[in-house]
Amino acid sequence: MNTDRIDVHHVLLSEIVGRRDLDLTLVVAAGDPPITWATASELVEPAVYLRGGELLLTAGVNLPETVEGTRDYVASLVSVGVGALGFGVAPVHEAVPEPLVDQCREQGLPLLRIPRTTSFSAVGRAVGEELSEHHLRVLRGISESHQALARAVTAPDPVERLLRVLAGALGGWVVLAPTGPDTRVRRTDGAPTAFPDDLRSLIVRLTTPGGPRSAKAELGADEVFLHTVGPPPEERGVVLVGRPTPLDITDRAVLRTATALLELLFRAGGEGPPDPALPLVALLLDGGLDTRSSTVLAGLTDTRARSGHDTARPSTRERGTAYRVLRASPASDGGPAAATDPTWGTHLVDRPAPDAADEVARAILADRGARAHREHLDLLRSQGWVGALSPAVAAAELPEADRDAASLLVRARALGEPLLHPTEGDDPFDALLSSTEAARAGRAILGPLARDTDTTRALRATLHAWLARHGNWDRTAGDLGVHRNSVRHRIGRIERDLGVDLADPEHRMRLWFALTRGHAGEPPGSVAGSGHPSTGSDGPSRGRGAPSAG
Repeated sequence: MNTDRIDVHHVLLSEIVGRRDLDLTLVVAAGDPPITWATASELVEPAVYLRGGELLLTAGVNLPETVEGTRDYVASLVSVGVGALGFGVAPVHEAVPEPLVDQCREQGLPLLRIPRTTSFSAVGRAVGEELSEHHLRVLRGISESHQALARAVTAPDPVERLLRVLAGALGGWVVLAPTGPDTRVRRTDGAPTAFPDDLRSLIVRLTTPGGPRSAKAELGADEVFLHTVGPPPEERGVVLVGRPTPLDITDRAVLRTATALLELLFRAGGEGPPDPALPLVALLLDGGLDTRSSTVLAGLTDTRARSGHDTARPSTRERGTAYRVLRASPASDGGPAAATDPTWGTHLVDRPAPDAADEVARAILADRGARAHREHLDLLRSQGWVGALSPAVAAAELPEADRDAASLLVRARALGEPLLHPTEGDDPFDALLSSTEAARAGRAILGPLARDTDTTRALRATLHAWLARHGNWDRTAGDLGVHRNSVRHRIGRIERDLGVDLADPEHRMRLWFALTRGHAGEPPGSVAGSGHPSTGSDGPSRGRGAPSAG
């Protein structure tokens, strides 16, 4: 069968056959293939509708009657990679036809006998239950492997420890082959001490600029999977994992986490015990660990009691239910020089590398409330760092909070002042746009209406009142003290001058923003109806996008 089509969501056929509630009989044994699903079909040629890995259920309604036809039927199933064939006896056949048994045995397709007391739906439900249970076991295995890898980086000689943990998690041997000639090769127990020329050439190819980042090879009875450590052109080596069976999706996820941790260890000078904040921050912010890692954060994201800046007892919220992401960079306005080790207020800090092109630090802090965070940002500013802080989120939402902090830092650096993401009750526009930027955007949206003349002031006041009244002509006219036809005329003129359709809510929203934030608009009551140049002589207008009053 074609095992290339089988992903992590499968169960072995033996697990299905072993269920006592189904009472299945294995008529033809041909290995223990993975089963991805169970489906029933009585088509003459069902193979064209199958993907591979299925347990195909049939009662033989349209089973070919000739030996040649049966051979072709089984061959078509084998060609698409069907995992096994389940034959239900009765009502069509009292027993599994012998020609079918012979062809399944000859072509290596497992064949099951399904008794009349077991329905096809029961078999399908059982396969679904086994798949769900298997998926939960996979998730638990990934979580346990990630936790073991994260603990390994805090041990003495973390690289050696991490390689041993990786070998145990994958059930094979691991080798870390360095790119430089002066760095020793690291091996776990059972790993080969030398590689053949073709495998050494493959390692060189992986570390060549423009080359692949991963590859597979064979070494004796083992399949070897290779993966670079670090992005090109700064690879720190190649990890080789060998074992008799191929790596599945779960194994590859564990391997990617291990290579990411190795990269971070090397960046931090990983020969000695590293700062555990680096890999933990990367995994949490980049989505490498699941939400159970949030239990680790309680003692790591608040150092106030230890630092003496704030000895207040953290609240329940602060002890691990909500967190913020801090992004900070050295100030560039000629103020105090950036401190090499400012008061981060947390153990979880990913400090910028000394030779980094863009010095940006990122950290995870326990949520302490807006006031405490503003004081902390001011403290960092006095130490030469401009910071931006995300909203408070749960641990599972930290990657999105990191993106919010990164966006906010762009504006904080432009202003030269720290910024805190608006909390509940604050206006988010105040953090995103300064009054100057809002005014500039408002003038661009209003176009000719932004001019400071009697006519444009009257048109702006009319538009403001009309939008506030949701397009109601009579109420707008009453607010302005003019005839409703004057309002229609002015709204029609605004549409023509700006080239917009005020029936479009997008245009209404943009103009409302321009009037209320981007322009010092006049209160509607301050514009007298008789003083407007468009009153009196205004005739009715069809008001292209304006709704009629209900």
